[in-house]
Amino acid sequence: MDKRHWLDCPATLSHGSIIQRVIFTRQVPQAPQGGGILRFVESFARGYLEPGAASTPQANKGLQEIYFVASGSGLLLAGKQKHNLREGDGIIVPPGVEFSFANDGAEPLELLILVEAVPKGVKPKLRRPLVRNFVENGMGQGHWAHLVHKVFDRSDGLLALHTVLIVRIEAMQPADTHGHKSDMDEVWYMWRGQGVHVVSQEVCVQTPGTAVSVCPSDPGHSLINHTSEPLQVFYFARHPQ
Repeated sequence: MDKRHWLDCPATLSHGSIIQRVIFTRQVPQAPQGGGILRFVESFARGYLEPGAASTPQANKGLQEIYFVASGSGLLLAGKQKHNLREGDGIIVPPGVEFSFANDGAEPLELLILVEAVPKGVKPKLRRPLVRNFVENGMGQGHWAHLVHKVFDRSDGLLALHTVLIVRIEAMQPADTHGHKSDMDEVWYMWRGQGVHVVSQEVCVQTPGTAVSVCPSDPGHSLINHTSEPLQVFYFARHPQ
């Protein structure tokens, strides 16, 4: 089991003033063991902007960034566009688009941040940022007890990733056990609540702010809500082609 809480990761500054802690990074061949867990996604991080702070405008070359507003509110500025942000908003910022964030609220603007490289031969679908709250998408069901809201998938413009979801499991509910090989990325980040995560032969109580990578998992993995309150997970995956 590859497990890491964002508090266990060193703090750095990103985009000028976003206080960021990178939780997982992409594997680098022959590199020392560390945060290199992901196989297709460049990095997964948790960051925040203090009230009244703004990030430095920048445009990414060859990289696409996906953000999720875990708490707080603020603004996304991109060219002549201005988007008001609220908790639960997902954001795709395509390569080459200059953008910045501003926190005009009274609380920290907490962001979950995914970075994906543009795959060779792939032309990005989006020309401007896409902002959408996860509750605007319909709810589905999977693995017995998972209630699933799509944040984004390939049809929205994801490149290396296949899907980004919010998964909800109600109180005292299990999910079925299912396995994954090592040729994919699948990470579960506990957003709200807590649960028991069984991955292969290892077991942990997954608390808020903890990310668990479940690839590989033999014979399987399962997240169980053992509490009297629902839990919600920020989930992302890249499956084999």
